[in-house]
Amino acid sequence: MLCAGRASTWLISVLCVALAGLLTAQPRTFKIAFYNIRSGIGIQPLGRRAAPFAETVNCDAKSGPINAWGAGIVQAELVKSIKNDPLVIALGLAEAWNCGSPAHVRETLGWKADSSERNGVALVARYGFSGNVEWLELDTTNNKNPRDTMWIVRGAVCLDAPCSGSIDMYAAHWAGTGPRGRETYDRQAQQSIEFMAKSAGPRALLGDLNVFEANAGVCGQQPNNTSLTYLRRAGYVDAWPTIHRESEGYTGMLNRRGCGIPEGYVWKRIDYAWSKNLPPVNIQRFGGVPPGEAAPSDHLGIVVEYAVPAVIFNGDYGENGSTQRSRATEKQLLSVAPLLRVMPLPP
Repeated sequence: MLCAGRASTWLISVLCVALAGLLTAQPRTFKIAFYNIRSGIGIQPLGRRAAPFAETVNCDAKSGPINAWGAGIVQAELVKSIKNDPLVIALGLAEAWNCGSPAHVRETLGWKADSSERNGVALVARYGFSGNVEWLELDTTNNKNPRDTMWIVRGAVCLDAPCSGSIDMYAAHWAGTGPRGRETYDRQAQQSIEFMAKSAGPRALLGDLNVFEANAGVCGQQPNNTSLTYLRRAGYVDAWPTIHRESEGYTGMLNRRGCGIPEGYVWKRIDYAWSKNLPPVNIQRFGGVPPGEAAPSDHLGIVVEYAVPAVIFNGDYGENGSTQRSRATEKQLLSVAPLLRVMPLPP
C-alpha cells in the first residue's frame, strides 16, 4: 500500500508538471479580426483628390476600369494588417462578394480554409476549422427589402496548425430598416444570443451590427440604444470600451460627404467584438487613411486580442459542457502519456 501511495503521488506530480509545461508552451494570446470588405470596391476620395481606382465591381484590367481590389489596395491592407501578424488566426467578413469573396481573401492571406459566404457574411481561418461551420439566417421579415438577408456564422477556429485547440468565433451582419427597424435589430440581437448559446466554452462575436449608441443623432442618422443591451444582459463584453474606455472607436463611414470631423473621417461605431468568458486583452482598428483619401473600404476593420483560455473546447459542441470539459482534459492527458512510459517509477 505504501508503494502504491508513493507511485500515485509521483504520477500526479509528473502529470501536473507535464500539463503545466504543455500549457506554458502554447501561445499566451491569439487575435481574431473582422472587416466589412465592401466587395473589394473600395471607397472613392472626396473633392478633387486623386482616385487610384474606379467605383466599379470589376477587378479585371482586361475588362475595363478596375476597383480597389483590382488595383491591389485591398490585398495590401489584408497582408499588412492580417497576414503579417502571426497571432491572427481568423477573419470575419461582411459584404464579401465578387472580387472580395472569401476564397479570394483566403488566397491573398495564404490561409487554410474559408466558410464560403451567405449574402456576404463569412469566416476565413489561418489553420482551418475544427468541425463544420454553422449558419443562422436572421429575421428580416419587416425590412424594406426582406430578400436582403442577414446572417450569423459560427466556426470553431483552430488555434494552431495541428488544431490542438480551437475557439468558437461568430461573425454577423445585422440590418433593420423601415418603420419597424428597431424591432428588427432587437430580434436579430436575441437570435444571435440564442444561436451562440450552443457554445459550451468561451466565444467571441465579431460583426458589422449597424448599431451605434449615442445621446443624439449624427450625420442624419439616429442612435440605437436598445439592441446591444441584449448582449450585455447575456454576459457579453464589448472589447473597445473595455480596453479604450471613452475613446470613440468609430469604424464607419469613411468619406461620407458632410460627415466626420474632419470631413471624411469615420463618425459612428458599428463594427464590434463581443465575447463571453473570454476577456479582451487589446483591440485596434485597421484600414484607415487620411480623411478624404481613397480607402480600401468605407469601414475600418478591427483586430481583437484575447488570452488563450486554460481549457479549450475543441470540435463540435453539445449541450453537456462538463462532458466537453472532460474530453478536453483527456486530450491533454493523452498528449503527455508518452512521458510516463519513459520515466521510471520511484523506489
